[in-house]
Amino acid sequence: MHRFYVPDIDATDRSIFLDGAIARQLKTVLRTDTGEHIRLFNGSGSEWEVEIDHVGKNEVSTKLVFAINPAAEPITKITMLLGLARPERIELAIQKCTELGATRFVPVISERVQGGNTGTPSAKRLERWQRIAIEAAEQSGRATVPTVEAPISIMNAIAETVSAQPLLCMWEEISHESQSLNTALKSLDKNQPELAALIGPPGGFSEQEATLIREAGATLVTLGPRVLRSETAAIAVMSAILYERGDLGG
Repeated sequence: MHRFYVPDIDATDRSIFLDGAIARQLKTVLRTDTGEHIRLFNGSGSEWEVEIDHVGKNEVSTKLVFAINPAAEPITKITMLLGLARPERIELAIQKCTELGATRFVPVISERVQGGNTGTPSAKRLERWQRIAIEAAEQSGRATVPTVEAPISIMNAIAETVSAQPLLCMWEEISHESQSLNTALKSLDKNQPELAALIGPPGGFSEQEATLIREAGATLVTLGPRVLRSETAAIAVMSAILYERGDLGG
């Protein structure tokens, strides 16, 4: 059944009107007709099944059938701090980590930003990244949409993060200052409700950056001897966290 994100649903009104991009997709792409059912969710955990009762020129009207129980969210709320890279790399990380259950994305500006100053995303780019998160939530059955925040300098991002939750920083170097992801995850309290992971940009973090990151309160973590692309690392880390917390099928 097709699902759509509609942030301003009033569940007290049994008639819900859809316009804009959703109405165009229903009418011209999916060619839906009266009597068909779709699902709507508001991004904060609630979802409803509705029946289409009219397809107009620029709008589609529906009537509420019933509220449904959406797919369960991961036990741990996971924030992904993503070192800036080429847009397509960030977009893939956002898409796949949203499907897996990430709740928040924070692009971070570090020493090795791919593309230099031109790598900092515009407001239009950030809107596209948020739209990707919405579409991934629609596709994956989630009723919660993660937020994509404006880019922030890496040390400010770390300071804000470690004050509220543990932060695991992926670092490609293996040294006495780093530990395996398995060890890092097993050392954490399983009841910890929030956790953040920092993924470096292409080229990773410099040794000086890694030292500052560790001194700021993050745990340096290695993903083993193989060098992963930044988007691959993000997906791997999300999957490992979910597996350790019992959120990948038990």
